Amino acid sequence: MDERLNEINRELKELNEALARQGRMEAQWKDLQDQRAERDRRVMETGRVFRKEQDDVDRLEKGGLRALLLSLTGDREVRLSKERREALAAKLQYDQAQRDLEDLDGRIGVLLREKDGLRIDRIRRDALLEEKGELLKALGGETGARLARLDQQLDELEHQRREVGEAISAGRTAESALSAVLNSLDSAEDWGTWDMLGGGLLTTMAKHGHLDDAQAGIGWAQQCLSRFRTELADVRDMELPQVQVGEFATFADYFFDGIFVDWYIQSRINDAQRGVEAVDSRVCEVLNRLQWMDQELAEEQDGLKREREGLLLRSSGSD
Repeated sequence: MDERLNEINRELKELNEALARQGRMEAQWKDLQDQRAERDRRVMETGRVFRKEQDDVDRLEKGGLRALLLSLTGDREVRLSKERREALAAKLQYDQAQRDLEDLDGRIGVLLREKDGLRIDRIRRDALLEEKGELLKALGGETGARLARLDQQLDELEHQRREVGEAISAGRTAESALSAVLNSLDSAEDWGTWDMLGGGLLTTMAKHGHLDDAQAGIGWAQQCLSRFRTELADVRDMELPQVQVGEFATFADYFFDGIFVDWYIQSRINDAQRGVEAVDSRVCEVLNRLQWMDQELAEEQDGLKREREGLLLRSSGSD
């Protein structure tokens, strides 16, 4: 009887983990829908801005009265260069918003398919619970009831630790992505200092190369932060530092608003560093809290496991 009970418990644990995921899906589903609405608006907004900036470039390149007047004053090439930088910055915003929207749509699809696959698990779980109930009643009233309560508590703790662990993993990935961006910006700052002192073409190219690395890294960091935010929504009934929606939702935007329009200005690099450091500090704060939670849950879990083992060892099946 004990062997069969252990088999049932093992299978129920697996099923409960899968079914508990369904219970947590609503928080993630809502967050993904909120993020999608934000990103959809961002795609439309950045697309509108990009088209406007590109139209400005096209008008100057094709000529016309305005272009002629600027040519006469000698300002045409300066203005055209400025308009091209602004169009590039707008295009980067638009492309990133589209990639973020595609990423969210993929994750929404995965969540929907996961929900569809849980119906058979529910049927099997109900059958096992019926069988387990009969076995526990056969073991005896008080022992059976206490074992059932312990199993329920242990299952819930295991689910909570899984949720916290997934959030920790997502947070560490985001932290790593932010560190990579900071490294690129730090290198760009160093080369930029030499550039300001007259370092020459190679110095300028090195600075721009590190800014290109930062640009590439910021898109990945944006998506990592989005995943971290979604995993935090799955951590229930736990007190976490408050993270505002805007902190993780539109993290990359300020990069494209300034640094790639006026990237030749050293202060822009410094502003970007401070912005990334601020978000990185928030990620570290939440990670520290999650790690403390995991330790607390593990200690509670160990105590219940010892109690359950002792109860089974002491039970003769007649109490």
